Amino acid sequence: MYINGELKYDLPVNMQPEWDHLFKPDFAYKKVHLKVKEIKNAFVNHYGLVIKNGLLVKGCAPNLGFSGYDENVYYKHWRKAIEQNLVCKYGKSIPSIKLDDNNNYLLIHSPWFSYYFWITECIPRLLMVKDELKNLILIYPQDWGNLSFVNETLELFPELRIEVIPRDYHLFVKNLVMPEVKPWTPMFIPEMVFETRDLLLGELKKKNIKNVLGENIYISRKQAQRRKFTDESAVEKFFEKEQFESVPMENYSFFQQIAIMQNAKNVAAMTGAGLINLLFKQEGGSFLDITNREYINKSQYKFHYYKLCNVLNIKYGVAFCDHENSPLADHYSNQNLIFDKNLVSENLKLLLDYDK
Repeated sequence: MYINGELKYDLPVNMQPEWDHLFKPDFAYKKVHLKVKEIKNAFVNHYGLVIKNGLLVKGCAPNLGFSGYDENVYYKHWRKAIEQNLVCKYGKSIPSIKLDDNNNYLLIHSPWFSYYFWITECIPRLLMVKDELKNLILIYPQDWGNLSFVNETLELFPELRIEVIPRDYHLFVKNLVMPEVKPWTPMFIPEMVFETRDLLLGELKKKNIKNVLGENIYISRKQAQRRKFTDESAVEKFFEKEQFESVPMENYSFFQQIAIMQNAKNVAAMTGAGLINLLFKQEGGSFLDITNREYINKSQYKFHYYKLCNVLNIKYGVAFCDHENSPLADHYSNQNLIFDKNLVSENLKLLLDYDK
């Protein structure tokens, strides 16, 4: 629960003793003080990693610290970026561009990029320099041209110029402006959450987009290529009986998705990156996070949406389902889940009754 600038964690409504190691209060964000760095003569690889003086620049990407999740992650990314730097500088086998004029070039992306990262990292980095945008040129990867959520957001900053970078090109940048990114993907800094939320909900109000769905929604993954329920149609029928509308978010535009979530009171879904739309949900109400039972034994998983729900004063519940053990899945987190009707029904009722 976030009240008067203070975050106080509420446990999941259906908390069990064996989950104690999973849902601990996390106040690490209080020690994070992000800065805007101005870097001379930097190397920026095609994923947004920044090399200066032979090292990765602190704050250029999340998840580069040394932890039990992947203790070699810094080394792997540093080695790749330094090799690219050296080949671009002394060889000819990979392409690069020199941005060596006197303009200031803005970097807001990193190797971890998706809808989730655009909302939680790229937009906050952009907002860190919102008062200086007329003096900056955004480094814009060519592939962003196909992403409506990127371009609909950037339309809100008409004074910002862009420099389109062809795919797989690396950069030598004379004047780089680099807002630091938060150090860990599952970290939510409340002030940044609310600034991003206010920006996009404010624009939603201007666009006057009307939501056509009800307050209870189930976010379907029937169109997903991987990591869904083994019988999605049965899951949709279950939620229909519970008076929840099934919503495949892929069928809606960026701002329509925001409108759907802003109107939602109670949400249920399988954990996934697209659930970052919870950031736009009306405060209060509930969220049922349906996820893999394997996570009970994987202490490195940080339950992103549990943290976000606490920031937004949303009651959180979790249902751990078994997975199908397919040999085709590259990781347990990408296994399809077996829907446990009784378990989900019990916990959904608990959440809805709690909110009355």
